[in-house]
Amino acid sequence: MLSLPKKYLAALLLLACSSATLAQDVRYSWFDISYVQQDVGRSGSLADETIGQTVDIATTDGSGIKFRGSVGTWRNLFAFVDFNSSDISVDALVSNSQGQFPASDEFDFATIRGGVGVKWSLTAKTDVYGALSYDSTVLDFGSFAGEDFDTSDKAMGATIGIRSMFSDKIELRANVRHSGVGDVDLSTGEMDSDTLFGAGFGYELIRGLSITGDFESGEFSSWNIGFRLDLDED
Repeated sequence: MLSLPKKYLAALLLLACSSATLAQDVRYSWFDISYVQQDVGRSGSLADETIGQTVDIATTDGSGIKFRGSVGTWRNLFAFVDFNSSDISVDALVSNSQGQFPASDEFDFATIRGGVGVKWSLTAKTDVYGALSYDSTVLDFGSFAGEDFDTSDKAMGATIGIRSMFSDKIELRANVRHSGVGDVDLSTGEMDSDTLFGAGFGYELIRGLSITGDFESGEFSSWNIGFRLDLDED
């Protein structure tokens, strides 16, 4: 039987212990900032019978910035916040007794989510988690001809997901999320719920700093790319 000298066995044991110490765990205290591309494809119409005028609008897509943060609190609990602000393109057609007048502009689309979650470890490198959030959606259009398409609402949301360290430098994640303010009828200003599916990754550039990206598919789909700073580095 092949045997190794004791000094080599000791070196191998030391290397294994060192690798285990350096291995990256799924982290829950971090902050990131990202460029976000948003798809808000909606149309609506408002009529003012008093002056005999109708304004029709159609929104498309736009871009903005996203801030997210998470803080691991006690045992398996964590708290999080997610803020997204985008400028979305909108085309309008104002129709009245004087004729039809096309116009275009941008409007502010903002979402804010904050809440708490709990995670369960499936393996040393893979967690599943559940979270409850308080979600807010705001659409601020301004006005083309005195009309008011502005709308906002707040409601509860819930998320279940999985995060896994594929390697010491690569995190892969996926989730399904339900929001009570995930859709809107621009003609009535009423918000509706939506279920969204997301997937993302993180790649560690240097210890504690990663490039991160996510895609979320739903009534308002989006993708983002940015940087994440770990706040619980050891």
